[in-house]
Amino acid sequence: MNSLKAGYRNELLLLGYRRKTLLFTIVSALLPILLAISFHAIQPIAAFVTVGTAFPIEMLSMYTLFWIPLFIFLTAADLFPQEISTRTLKLSLLRPITRFQAFTAKMMALGSAIALVLVVLFIVTLLCNLFLGHTSGLGAADWFGYGKAYFAGFVAMLALAALFVFIAQFFQSASGFLVFSIVIYAVAKVLPFFVKSFSAFSITSYTDWYVLWLSSNVSVGRLFSSSLFVLSGLVLFFSLGYLMFDRKEA
Repeated sequence: MNSLKAGYRNELLLLGYRRKTLLFTIVSALLPILLAISFHAIQPIAAFVTVGTAFPIEMLSMYTLFWIPLFIFLTAADLFPQEISTRTLKLSLLRPITRFQAFTAKMMALGSAIALVLVVLFIVTLLCNLFLGHTSGLGAADWFGYGKAYFAGFVAMLALAALFVFIAQFFQSASGFLVFSIVIYAVAKVLPFFVKSFSAFSITSYTDWYVLWLSSNVSVGRLFSSSLFVLSGLVLFFSLGYLMFDRKEA
């Protein structure tokens, strides 16, 4: 357990020292502010464009669709193919740590980074609402709804991360993995428009999974089955990713 904690701490420090992580965190905080100011400015002209109590959820939709997946691709590329190509993975494995602990530490660091982006987004969007005078959506029920949505968004992004970490094990080039991930993700998002049954079996179709948790019309059975699918995907791709990672030469 101490080795896992040390490995996790080391991976977090490495992520923190990377400029990409810092840049993504800063932009994640600035983007909602810029959009809120822009929407507020053009509201007198275009009444349908507004910043309201649903702003945290609207921004969550954009982030889980595009921004956080891109962050996952870049971070996974640094954590896996980049370390293979630069042969820095050997340094991690020289310490008294098993391959499973090393892989788990990397996944935990990636999950923590995703959580950080979501926490920053949540805080900034709420502050935007406060500064623009939209305080009606800050009751206990609203907080509970926000909490459900952001937690569901986090779990969905974690499952997506497990999928692309598994894919990353097939690459030794960070740039190659990044390009492939963007292309395959775009294809996976477009494909359900042509093959409707595809979305039922694809983790990439659950980036807006939080919507189910906000709707009062969704049955408990559907919530349970979708939760089971997302969590099963997370466990499955985590396991497959580790098996591939364990067979790799450092």
